[in-house]
Amino acid sequence: MNQRKMRVGVGLSADADTAQAARKATLDAMAQAGVERADWAVAFFTTEHLHRADALHQGVLEHSGCLALSGCSAMGVIGAGREVERKPGVAVMVGRAAGVRAKSALLPDSGAGLERFASLGGNGGAAGDADGGAPTVIALPDSFRVDNARLQRRLARELPAVPVFGAGATDDGSLGISLQMGMEGVRSASIATLGLYGPLQVAVGITQSCTAVGEPHFITKANDFVLVELDGRPALHSFIEQGRALGLDDMQRASQELLFGFPLDPERPRFVGESCLVRPLAGFDQQSHGLVIPYPMSTDTTVGFMHRNPANAQLDVRRMVGYLQDQLDGPPDFGFYFDCAARGRGLYGREGVDLDAIHGHFGPFPLLGMFGGFELATTHGAAHVYTYTGVLVLVRAA
Repeated sequence: MNQRKMRVGVGLSADADTAQAARKATLDAMAQAGVERADWAVAFFTTEHLHRADALHQGVLEHSGCLALSGCSAMGVIGAGREVERKPGVAVMVGRAAGVRAKSALLPDSGAGLERFASLGGNGGAAGDADGGAPTVIALPDSFRVDNARLQRRLARELPAVPVFGAGATDDGSLGISLQMGMEGVRSASIATLGLYGPLQVAVGITQSCTAVGEPHFITKANDFVLVELDGRPALHSFIEQGRALGLDDMQRASQELLFGFPLDPERPRFVGESCLVRPLAGFDQQSHGLVIPYPMSTDTTVGFMHRNPANAQLDVRRMVGYLQDQLDGPPDFGFYFDCAARGRGLYGREGVDLDAIHGHFGPFPLLGMFGGFELATTHGAAHVYTYTGVLVLVRAA
């Protein structure tokens, strides 16, 4: 805790009994925060608790006493210095601080209602107005039902000056179902949201699972999501050549390790951290012999090949935490880590690699996280959907 008396705690339980896991994780979080009642709470839970999510919801509310609640299902959860993937896990964060207020809502999959987070008053107030302070919004959309492009457009239109962070609610890949949680209850096809208002410093860092390889290329022919030509040559030929240069002669392996980076600033293209969006190869277009990539492309823009492997990912986590060192006036009071489901044990072959780097740099502090279907972060003046990344959000009372 710092002199501002920001009281935040995190608890994690690997108990298979949902009610017991919710109770233990919440009470541990309350004990760490040192409060009898929390103002707000966030809860993440794994697929094993989907069938009893109502009991989890009830337990977090009962044991925290909070008036603002947000949360969702995930492939894995992060808390209390641990990662739990593909097995029972519940992680809960609770918070309370003088001068910091919170509100939550379960929004429909269209994102209608996001404008209420522009201010604590909620009706026509400007972002950062006197009644609410500068807001920070956590958004947890249903990975399977929310249209990300439509969500980005709504965020740009309704919360243009509000930093938004989060991840796609998901499961472990076995059911194709995700659940979102709020004061209203538990739903699917929704966006769970939490707004924090008050004198808070917020710093964000984004780490990629991959590193740019070779020289950037100009897109000379594309049709929406089909990349046809790079530098006047068939895009498939360039893909194969770059794969062979990395020793990826097998096409299946190349499609898993060789991705595409699209810089957010086309005038000064960079392929590191928050500066680019990474997308995978989704297939081949027989008619044009092009590469299908889930990203709208146009000619005369730049794309870079990105090599995904654990060594590159680990180096980039260290780069990220070093960058964040100077972004706050002191150690963080708490934080969120929104990690891609394609990272963690699946990438490194072991748990805790990113957490070791984060806590090794900043020491122990309340950190809550999840492994989601995608990552959401406001960078370069707008909210973007990232993939294959880890989004670290650090918060400190100003």
